[in-house]
Amino acid sequence: MQRISYFLLLFICSISILQAQKGEVGFTMSILSNNSVVRFGNYEDDADYTAGKSAAFGFTYLKPVNNWLDIETGIEYFIGNAAIRSIIPTYNGLIDNYHSGSVLLINIPVGVRANFWKYCFINGGALFDIDVSKDSPINSQTGLGVQLGAGLKYDFKTGISVFVNPYTKVHALIPNSFNSYNLHLFESAIRFGVTYRL
Repeated sequence: MQRISYFLLLFICSISILQAQKGEVGFTMSILSNNSVVRFGNYEDDADYTAGKSAAFGFTYLKPVNNWLDIETGIEYFIGNAAIRSIIPTYNGLIDNYHSGSVLLINIPVGVRANFWKYCFINGGALFDIDVSKDSPINSQTGLGVQLGAGLKYDFKTGISVFVNPYTKVHALIPNSFNSYNLHLFESAIRFGVTYRL
C-alpha cells in the first residue's frame, strides 16, 4: 500500500506541474506480456531463470515539438514475477532449489514519439527504473534501461485520443550496481492508452 501511495504522490505532483503546459496527458495499461530474464557476458551458470506474465499501469504525458514529433514521458508501475531454479549437488544427492517472487518496478520513461501517416507512430527512449520489490529472486532492476515500440492512434475532435502500442523494454541495461553478471528483465507487452489534449 505504501508503494501505491508513493506512486500516486508522484503522479499528483507531476499533474500540478503539467497543468500549465500544453500537450496531452493520459492513462495507460500494459498487458499481454511475454517476459524473460537474461544475463550478458560469458558467465557460467547452471540455473534456469524465468519471468512470468506481468502488467503495468501508469500515466503518460506528450509534449509536441512540431507537427510530427512529441516528447513522451510519464510514470508507470510494473507488477510481474520471476523465478530461479537450480540443481544443487549434496552428499545425499541432488536438491532442486526453486525460488520465485514478485518484481515490482516504478519506471519513468523519457523518449520521443514520431508520428506518421496520421494514425501511426514509433516511440523509444531511455527508461529510469526504481526497483521496489521485497522478494524478487533476480538482481535489483534499479538503473537505466531502454524501450522501443510502434503503435496506432486515433484522435477524436473532442481532444481525446486512444492508442495501442506494442513495445519492448530492457530494464537495468546500466544497473545501479555495476556488476557485469547482473540479470536483466526483458519486457514485451502491448500498451493501451487514453489521452486528453490540455
